[in-house]
Amino acid sequence: MKYILTGVTGFIGEEVLHQCRQNPSITSIIALTRRPLPEEISADPKVEVIIMKDFKTYTPEVLEKLKGADACIWSMGHVAAVPEVEIDYPLAFMNAFAPTVQKRFRYMHCSGRLAEKDQEKSLVFLQEGRRIKGTAELEVMAFEKKKELHNGLWESYIVKPSMVLKKEGQEGYLKWVGSFVIGGVYVDELAAAMIDIATNGSDMQIELNAEVVARGRKVLDAHKL
Repeated sequence: MKYILTGVTGFIGEEVLHQCRQNPSITSIIALTRRPLPEEISADPKVEVIIMKDFKTYTPEVLEKLKGADACIWSMGHVAAVPEVEIDYPLAFMNAFAPTVQKRFRYMHCSGRLAEKDQEKSLVFLQEGRRIKGTAELEVMAFEKKKELHNGLWESYIVKPSMVLKKEGQEGYLKWVGSFVIGGVYVDELAAAMIDIATNGSDMQIELNAEVVARGRKVLDAHKL
């Protein structure tokens, strides 16, 4: 399988890339990034790094390299929920890549628990950021229905994790904040869940934190056997 990854220099995307490299069913990884990756990764014959100067522009050369991909895991985001990053970048990718799709393609979007799709709902805190991420979710869901762009071959999925923690044993005191106050998911669980959905699909277009934890833990436990 051929996967497209974004956000690979970030906390979540870095773990997604690590697990994809270890997954024998994933034979080709296209990493879209603004800056070069460590030599250990870029030298991996399984990985092709494409340096993107502008995530709103996909040249014919870049699209040719993306052609034939089975899935995309979009882990790119911004702590301040900047509209250009949260909405414009994924939309630019979808609109540019969709016309090249000739087989079932799964787009896996990492959002957040607090993202709010209802743009009229009254929110107590982080109003703008939550609405921006919610708008991104709406666009991702709507794109699946634009069959004229992808002949109905596009599947969109969204995960909404709560606090994303370091791997078990590395989390420190934040484990307790995440687990008992707002809920949390270990980063390896989140990555495993996203890869599993991208590979096998899901009965649910949107998976919340508890569902992500359950799926991710099941995948990781299976790999230990």
